[in-house]
Amino acid sequence: MRTSARLLLAACWMAAFAMWETPCSAQAADASRFAHADSSSRYVHWIDLYDVDNRRITPESTRPYSPLNTCGRCHDHEVISHGWHFNAFSDTVPAGRTSEPWIWTDERTGTQLPLSYRQHSQMFDPRDLGISAWEMTVKFGDRVPGGGFAAAAEQPSAEDTGQADRRPISGVLENDCMVCHAASGGYDMTARREQIQLQNHAWAATAAIHLGSVNGRADRLPDNFDPADAAQAGKLPQVSYDSRRFDPAGKVFLDLVRKPDNNACYQCHSQQDLSASRSLRWQHDQDVHLRAGMSCVDCHRNGIDHHTVRGFEGEVHPSGQSVATLSCVGCHVSGDVAHTDPRIGVEGLPVSARPGRFGAPMPAHAGIPPVHFDLLSCTSCHAGPPPSDEPGAIMTSLSHALGTATHRPDDQLPLLRSPVFMPLSDTQAVADAAEDRGSAQAARRKLHPHRVMWPAFWGQLDGERIVPLHPESVYTWTRRALRVRRDFVTEVSAQGTEAFNQKVLLALAAIAEQIEGTPVYVSAGKVYRADASREQLLSEPLDEQAMVAWPVGHDVRPANWALGAQGCSECHRPDAPIFTGTLLAAGPAPDESPVQVTMAGLQGIDAQRQRLWNQLFARRDQFKLILVASVAITGLMLLAIAVRWLARPVAQPTQEVQP
Repeated sequence: MRTSARLLLAACWMAAFAMWETPCSAQAADASRFAHADSSSRYVHWIDLYDVDNRRITPESTRPYSPLNTCGRCHDHEVISHGWHFNAFSDTVPAGRTSEPWIWTDERTGTQLPLSYRQHSQMFDPRDLGISAWEMTVKFGDRVPGGGFAAAAEQPSAEDTGQADRRPISGVLENDCMVCHAASGGYDMTARREQIQLQNHAWAATAAIHLGSVNGRADRLPDNFDPADAAQAGKLPQVSYDSRRFDPAGKVFLDLVRKPDNNACYQCHSQQDLSASRSLRWQHDQDVHLRAGMSCVDCHRNGIDHHTVRGFEGEVHPSGQSVATLSCVGCHVSGDVAHTDPRIGVEGLPVSARPGRFGAPMPAHAGIPPVHFDLLSCTSCHAGPPPSDEPGAIMTSLSHALGTATHRPDDQLPLLRSPVFMPLSDTQAVADAAEDRGSAQAARRKLHPHRVMWPAFWGQLDGERIVPLHPESVYTWTRRALRVRRDFVTEVSAQGTEAFNQKVLLALAAIAEQIEGTPVYVSAGKVYRADASREQLLSEPLDEQAMVAWPVGHDVRPANWALGAQGCSECHRPDAPIFTGTLLAAGPAPDESPVQVTMAGLQGIDAQRQRLWNQLFARRDQFKLILVASVAITGLMLLAIAVRWLARPVAQPTQEVQP
């Protein structure tokens, strides 16, 4: 009986333990239900493909393959889809430091409109302008890996926008893992862009890795086309799969890499400097880190959550992990200086937070007063082109579709300028930096190189605020007034101020018939509107901060090419461009007296005082000689006085005669 009681008690304990263990085991099983190779070697992907209807693809299939249904079988798509490259549509993600906007460009109307869902300063939220996620996908889908606004469920109704939802026809531009993870040369971005331009969004991933040929165009199908109608379904684009890609078991080989190749990054993160002839590109040096054999993702890392580290000082990663050593300071400077994350103390610094990754050298900065590191970011001296009297014109992949084979004139919109040396303007970035540096004022004063642009758009006055109008609506309303076939700059601005004024007056009159407020045109820091008689065009400057600016971090120059490597006079001379450089507002409108801002003005310093300081500083060598000579002469004089004092005769004491 005693033995039976013991067995019963043991059974109860085991049952209770099993009940307590079950949730944990289920959670662990759920967390591990996705595939893990757990090896440094590349996993060979001979896998089954699944189409957008989640059916297994065979050589006879005609529907496009789906990255979501294929890759999502082994990888946690829900976690991945919240990464930095996929959450552009979300307004629940912290804005972080200012990044390059989506610039809606329309050469027909002289428009370069900066858009962002992240609520950055001087940028416009597309939703506030009535621009739908569908329109953003058509315009910018070839510059995102998918997801975000390209797959957004939030779509305004046709009653609100007058636009039909064409996603049932075009399909959804899913997160395409192959954009980044295909082996070098294995992904054709040009083919992907062509399919997106045809509104074949669901077919773009299939065409990009050449699984087969895509026939048909979704953009030619009417808004009332019903894909569910079997009689019409055959009019959708069809895929002819390459049977040679399939093995006897019906699997397909996808050549993948865990760490994305630099070429994948260049598709969206390239820059063309127009200040030098494009024919001299072979003379340009790469980023010093790339020349040393590093890759983009060595610093810009991410886990399965795909929250790519941006690498600026003071960055707080959404995962909660410290990323301090993936910034310039964190990697190159000793731990007590570099490690600024308040959540981890300096003493007992974990291995993951120690500086000197990849054998990064610690900079000597010999002779540089410490105040420079409170006023200048690392990139001010080491990144991008050096300062010039007038910042040069540039093109970027996001703004000018670099990577596509076409002719790009130097005045192609949007008009961007760089480098402009100014403090960070984004409120969130200032707050983050202030938290780590301990002083909001110091964070605001620290200079960074920026790229800048001035918005150009047609809008209406709302009190003292100017609200842009929907760019496509503007084109419809002004098409007859402007009579521009292709290029506003060539066909209107280049004809001179008088012709520009006449056409803009006609365009404003046409817009006035469609809206209730006062129509205006904004370009290069000025606002244009008709006078009371509607016979003259008036213009007035806007606040100089109307320009849009975002900081840059590349290309990084080595120490010998850094600003100041040739001596203090690079910055501390009367005409040093880092302070005296002049930035001319650039836009589609012709302007004989453009808005001008100086670096000193953007930096919030007194230009005259800075010039006086530099003039005095430039003569410091002569001052040092005078000081040394004065000290030497004074020393000699003191020495002569001392010698004369020591050489004077000494009076002998008189001796008393004893009686």
